[in-house]
Amino acid sequence: MFAFRNCGRRWWLGAIATALVASVAALLLRSTLEQAIRVRIESAAVRRGAVARIGLVHLGVWPLLRLEGFDLDFGHGERLHADIITATWPGRLRLAVRAAALAGPAGVRVNLPATAWDAVGIFGDDLQLALVEPQSGLSIHKLADPGGSAWNIEVHGLDVGHLLDVRRDAHPLLDGGIADGRVDLQVSTDALRFHVDIGARGARLRALADNAADEPQLGDPTDVTMRFDGTWRRDGGMVEIPEVHATLAGAALSGSFALRDLDTDPVVDLALGVQHLDFAQLLGASGLAVPESLEIAPGGDRDLGSATIDVRVRGRLADPASLSVSQKIDFRPPRHMPPAIVRLRGDFIFTPKDGSGPHRPIDVSLASPDFIALHDVPPLFVHTLLLAEDTGFYGHRGIDLRELPAALLTNWSRGGAARGASTITQQLAKNLFLSRDKQIGRKLQELAITFLLESALGKNRILEIYLNIIEWGPDLRGLRPAARRYFGCEPQALTPAEMAFLVAIIPGPIKYQSSFAHGTPGPGLRSLIDELLAKLRSVDAINEEEYRQALNEPVVVAGGRPRG
Repeated sequence: MFAFRNCGRRWWLGAIATALVASVAALLLRSTLEQAIRVRIESAAVRRGAVARIGLVHLGVWPLLRLEGFDLDFGHGERLHADIITATWPGRLRLAVRAAALAGPAGVRVNLPATAWDAVGIFGDDLQLALVEPQSGLSIHKLADPGGSAWNIEVHGLDVGHLLDVRRDAHPLLDGGIADGRVDLQVSTDALRFHVDIGARGARLRALADNAADEPQLGDPTDVTMRFDGTWRRDGGMVEIPEVHATLAGAALSGSFALRDLDTDPVVDLALGVQHLDFAQLLGASGLAVPESLEIAPGGDRDLGSATIDVRVRGRLADPASLSVSQKIDFRPPRHMPPAIVRLRGDFIFTPKDGSGPHRPIDVSLASPDFIALHDVPPLFVHTLLLAEDTGFYGHRGIDLRELPAALLTNWSRGGAARGASTITQQLAKNLFLSRDKQIGRKLQELAITFLLESALGKNRILEIYLNIIEWGPDLRGLRPAARRYFGCEPQALTPAEMAFLVAIIPGPIKYQSSFAHGTPGPGLRSLIDELLAKLRSVDAINEEEYRQALNEPVVVAGGRPRG
């Protein structure tokens, strides 16, 4: 009996000693294993062009692995952060992520709630992730590929708005709605090939309205779909999307896109078609109201008409003048034209809300001594105006997309708003119905009103109203008052140089006041006048003698010289 007890005691002592040795070994090895995990994660990030930083790596029994303060920096301002990532084993490997955020360019930030993912092959070439909390419906699959790697992302009934909080500069940017579809990526050493076929029900986009709310709102819910295939070839710098199909706010979009020679001299070839663009629905999806200035009664017909637009852009991005742009636009007017638009067909009173001065009402009618009918405007003045402001006025449907790409590229290259692409009809829409707000939301409202004006009034009436209401200086609107104020004469008596002066100051009638404060245009303004005269000569609107005379003519402003 004693021998048995002694043997049992020795066994227990041996077991305890073994356990102590194992525990010490585990403690010694844990630090080594934690360091190995840190190195493996950081090395994997470097191979993919990123930088990984981890505040703490901890191995244990539950969770098996815990990472704290995890950051993955992709460069160019893009960074993924998670407060805590844990790995457990409830029958399979499960990753839990708490307080994750993806920071992107232009102030965009995507925040995720606490999520849990079932993972397979996390350290191999065949990786599978499936979202299980707070909802299912999202899977990510990475496959080994002979030439690189392939990724597949699938969504099924995923409530994107519940899963992702997408913001820009701390304001809500997107509620993705309920999403279905897939994205396939194939990555190789020389190219990235992609296939996108995805849609969302009830998506909401950031409102473009400039409201004073503390929390900017999202637009009306809309269904969105997008389907396209494409390739980005690193060698030669080419992005090619042969065919795109999409829907947004009830409109159907289709087109193609190619960008070549990205590393040397980029060349673009873009085709875009938009069918059934309903302007009331577009404004709603953008969080914009139908302008009250259209005087549509509450509960009245909000129909603003719809358009079909086809545009093609080709040329070198480094040379805006090389861009070839073609367009075709058809507009279906609303069943009932807004009352404020109908009123413009006859005599009306216009009260400016923007610009300088006391905003005195302007009587746009033959009864007003300041009114000038279009047939009384000198043809040369009309010619000068159209050359400067809207060369395609009598040929387009209210907007001229042929001018837009060149204007955007010129502005970008000069780092500011060097030039615009607004037609005379767009300028009239802004003057009559909108503020001078530079928000893109106002441009959408302006677009809708522009088509209404073109449909209801016709070109000559648009031009006549424009010449009688636009601003030409402090408390100065209309061609006839401008000719009298600056040159002491009626419009019919203006010289070509004086006409060029009046047209040259249209883009900035207040800004240019200092340029002729001493009675004659300064060098900058005079160069604009001479450029306009050169354009008139180039199209034979004036002959060589008239051109030379106009160049040598001193333009005397504010009263002018006596006339014979």
